[in-house]
Amino acid sequence: MNENIKIPRYPVLIVEDKKENQVLLQSICNQLGIATETAGNGKIALDFVKVRKFSVFIVDLMLPVMDGKTFIEELKIHDPQAVVIIQSALDATDTIIEVMRLGVFDYVVKPIDLDLFRHSLIKALEYKYLKDMEAELTLNDSIKLRGQLEWLNYKETLRVTGKDSYQKNSIFNLTTSLSQGGGVGITISLLDMLKMDMLEQGETYVVNKEILDTLFENNEYSRRVLYGLGSVVDLMEQSFLLKESSANSLIKDFPSYLKEIIPFMSNKDITVAFPTIHTTVKIEIDLDKMKLVFEELLINAYKYSVKSSRIDIFAHVTGTYFCITFKNEIDEQSYGGIPPEKEKLVLEPFFRIHPPVEDILAVEKFSLGLGLTVVDFIINKHNGMFFIHNAVDHTGKRRTNCVLAEIFLPIKLERS
Repeated sequence: MNENIKIPRYPVLIVEDKKENQVLLQSICNQLGIATETAGNGKIALDFVKVRKFSVFIVDLMLPVMDGKTFIEELKIHDPQAVVIIQSALDATDTIIEVMRLGVFDYVVKPIDLDLFRHSLIKALEYKYLKDMEAELTLNDSIKLRGQLEWLNYKETLRVTGKDSYQKNSIFNLTTSLSQGGGVGITISLLDMLKMDMLEQGETYVVNKEILDTLFENNEYSRRVLYGLGSVVDLMEQSFLLKESSANSLIKDFPSYLKEIIPFMSNKDITVAFPTIHTTVKIEIDLDKMKLVFEELLINAYKYSVKSSRIDIFAHVTGTYFCITFKNEIDEQSYGGIPPEKEKLVLEPFFRIHPPVEDILAVEKFSLGLGLTVVDFIINKHNGMFFIHNAVDHTGKRRTNCVLAEIFLPIKLERS
């Protein structure tokens, strides 16, 4: 087995009626360390597909009972993403074009060249491996989102526990909801509370100041939410103009990109260490969009940093990517004394530590927690990658918990 080959978890299905060809194809798969099953015609193969999973399908077109083309058509109905390699003696151009339009991965004409077929199979296996990884990551993202919603519900319940009156409970609950995301629902609730609580004195009403202040605050929050949502929609409709830039010049001008955010760092006595790098590598970026990324990552780092700490920004080249990392130290103790068994509710817990941070709302461009979603969107438009995760830092005098937000931008390779 070639150790460099990415092997999917499921076997290859060989759809071939001739025994000698089955043995040959199984031998190639065995050399690569991939399990196989065989089917003598398309109908048998289709029955297999309905009860088990396969990574790659190697299909002959000339088969009894159900031919290869019909099998592929039925297979694509069952699994549109199925990876199929055709190996057939039919070499007419019209036939090849017709079959390739079904969405097959490759078409190999018999008698097969063993080296070429092996190469095609390796590419198909690696492609399937990557597609499976992509699907798994998408599923994990969905699980993370559900976990985050569960965490917010738990945190909400924890905060309102122990309040000693209905009205205080209501105000506290609404204020908390406002800080985590308010809007029309809260406005309606606040107006209902005002109506129940107000006193009529002639042509005027006497109302609860705390309720009214919360209503005004929610109104401003709602304005910011609408503006933030509008900004996200507008951004996703914009064209991205990628222009060549040197990684060195991008890093050199870093302080200027963040000049609106830096003044807020003093609120928590936080300093920022900017990166230095000397490299000639080139990248293609939309600078205005990347500034949004840098601002959002610094805001996120600020929100969850402990007081009197430092946010470190690093830059380096790794493989064919230029990497920029934001690192911030987080509190050893979880917010509100949350027991460890509850922390598992969040699989990506970079935001779980503290209550919402409101002193930086004035410079936040995106609402409802969409900032990191915007970061991911922009980096994807640059053909790059974005990751954010917890880590333990052992480089200082003491061990510290921290969060790493990393963006990877592809380096523009020089053509020879």
